[in-house]
Amino acid sequence: MKTDKRKDPLTGEEFIPKKVSQRFATPANRIKFNNEKASQIRTKRSFVDKPLHQNQLILLELLANKKETIVHQEFLRGRGYNFNVITHYDKWEERNIPCIYEFMIITLPNEQIKILKNDRY
Repeated sequence: MKTDKRKDPLTGEEFIPKKVSQRFATPANRIKFNNEKASQIRTKRSFVDKPLHQNQLILLELLANKKETIVHQEFLRGRGYNFNVITHYDKWEERNIPCIYEFMIITLPNEQIKILKNDRY
């Protein structure tokens, strides 16, 4: 039997693997390593993800069971809505409209905002 030693990426300890694909000395080390890696990614993305999720919660609450609503920009700002983040653009009446997840955000005259829930999502 081959006794190649490997180095655990988390602790740096040397161990003899029981499987060909084993990278970590223990399952607990593997879990901790992957959790730390995922946490670092979440931290790097949080400056965008946090306002996006906050915006989605605001829009979900506003629309509840409705398909669309019209509100003033200041009303949304007062609720904590961030106009600097979107997830994508979608077509509405031959125009590209900014969207946040399943919601289309349409700017109207007099600082009014029309919010549509997109049926495709």
